[in-house]
Amino acid sequence: MSTTTDTVIRKGFLSTRVRPFTAGLRRTPIIPLAIITLMVATAILADVLTPYSPVDISLSERLRPPFWETGGSLSHPLGTDPMGRDLLTRMIYGTRVSLVVAILSLIVGGGLGAALGLISGYYGGRLDGFLMRAADTTLAFPIILFAILLSVVLGGSLPTVVIAVALILWARYARVIRGEVLSVKERDFIAQARIAGSSSARIILRHLFPNVLNTLVVLLSLQVGWVIIVEASLSFLGAGIPPPTPTWGSMIAEGRDYIASAWWVSFFPGLAILATVLSFNLFGDWLRDALDPKLRQM
Repeated sequence: MSTTTDTVIRKGFLSTRVRPFTAGLRRTPIIPLAIITLMVATAILADVLTPYSPVDISLSERLRPPFWETGGSLSHPLGTDPMGRDLLTRMIYGTRVSLVVAILSLIVGGGLGAALGLISGYYGGRLDGFLMRAADTTLAFPIILFAILLSVVLGGSLPTVVIAVALILWARYARVIRGEVLSVKERDFIAQARIAGSSSARIILRHLFPNVLNTLVVLLSLQVGWVIIVEASLSFLGAGIPPPTPTWGSMIAEGRDYIASAWWVSFFPGLAILATVLSFNLFGDWLRDALDPKLRQM
């Protein structure tokens, strides 16, 4: 009898504790998280990871191939660019630039969009109509053209890229958060808060915002890859961060005339963009499933 009871207990423990835990490990995006962690650590430790400068020119070392090809050397593992600069060093510093642009753009654009979405959804009426029409107009405006115009007016720089991306990005957050607020504000606890005499600001900050926070976090994680692609596109076109500051987009642009003879100049920065964007998108998908109770139960 005790043996049967112990078996039942062990099976119950496995089904309620161990199996969900191991299933969660299988669902966790280990490889994307490892790549993201590597990118963040690289951006933080860029100054100590390489002995080379990302901007100093050495024409005697120009267009050296990766170490595994004839003429390559371990002193320049991924080769050098047309100016003789170490490609791996410039990619490491380019990681810092891409992540800084993404973080600042998401903080500014995401914060502004979330605030306007909360206000628009809660108050409704003419204010809601005005803000949503402004969001629609913003979404219809091409980000590349807008950034080029800002670059002409303000000059190409990191703040210009951040402003251009944030001024387009806010509309996406405003529309999504507004939709969540329209659903949440009809629930009973919001009506009870009004009856209790809570102010509109208190209801928005203490009741509405915590209920849309999961959506905001998921949206932030999914938009990192988009911001990195936009920044690389602007740098590729010459409307982003000007040289000699290393960015992945400008590195690809520098190597487009050497595709046949020095493929590595464009290939490795492009591979970095692919790996980073794909990792953030996969992590965002996993985070959405993990934070959504319905998907988590499935």
